[in-house]
Amino acid sequence: MISVKKSIRSEEVRHQGKHVLFVEGKDKDSFDPKVLNKLFDNELRIEPLGASFSVKSVAEALHPHHPSYYFLIDRDHQNEEFIQSCWKNFPCKETHNLLVWKRREIENYFLEPDYLVKSKYCQVSKEKLEQKILEFSKARLFFDAANYVIIAIREELKKNWIEKFTDPDDFSSKETALDKLKNAKEFKEHAANVSCQVSADELENRFNQCLNRMTGGQSEISFGTGLWLNMIQGKKVLSQIIHSECFKVQARNGTPVSGKEKLNAIIKDLLQQDESILPEDFNELKLLIKEQLNRGYID
Repeated sequence: MISVKKSIRSEEVRHQGKHVLFVEGKDKDSFDPKVLNKLFDNELRIEPLGASFSVKSVAEALHPHHPSYYFLIDRDHQNEEFIQSCWKNFPCKETHNLLVWKRREIENYFLEPDYLVKSKYCQVSKEKLEQKILEFSKARLFFDAANYVIIAIREELKKNWIEKFTDPDDFSSKETALDKLKNAKEFKEHAANVSCQVSADELENRFNQCLNRMTGGQSEISFGTGLWLNMIQGKKVLSQIIHSECFKVQARNGTPVSGKEKLNAIIKDLLQQDESILPEDFNELKLLIKEQLNRGYID
């Protein structure tokens, strides 16, 4: 018999442990689980699982047995089509209930001046924030673009480009086995493909394409042009912004707060703001996950 349990408290959902969101991070004190615990107001169990490849591997292994487990990773090398499909079709067994941030890292969402300036700890104007974000981002633009090329090539070369042999009858002796191995056409094709991908011309082409995406084809980055705000390494830039003169956090005794404690105080304050000013993807994530939590009320 189907029954609906009403007046469920958030603590009941949390302690059931049925619904779990696995994210990147070495422990529960890492940035991603800290942010998401605050975002969901501790109504959902958040578990860190290390780097993105670990999260993806666990997603593939656990999803068939735990359909109420969800997984969220940084964008990294994932293409736009795959990312949009994850969000549009969530939850989806084909993607193992995996969601991928639409920006490079979760920190990139806190680099929006309109959002960041809302913090009570902010000491400067929106214009000054924009100036500092641009300054720190410009300093690493070419560095991040070059690393994007490396990440893309590295991931492409990981693809399954050769299959194992299937017929043991073709390997009756050491000589025939070595002959089959040495003459597998896939090795020559792969060597040619690698040579092409790492050629000077191809590297320059990839670098320029990435740079054009980030800058919007302009000689310098600016707000409202290009995808640099999504693609820059947000973790590094956010840390520089937070620990600059733009923000000031004081302890109760009036002494200045710095380091991780300062970062946590500012992020906590921003996440306590009205939902209407939260990054759009944060609200979409909450909506998608809470729809699954609400379904859990029906037994």
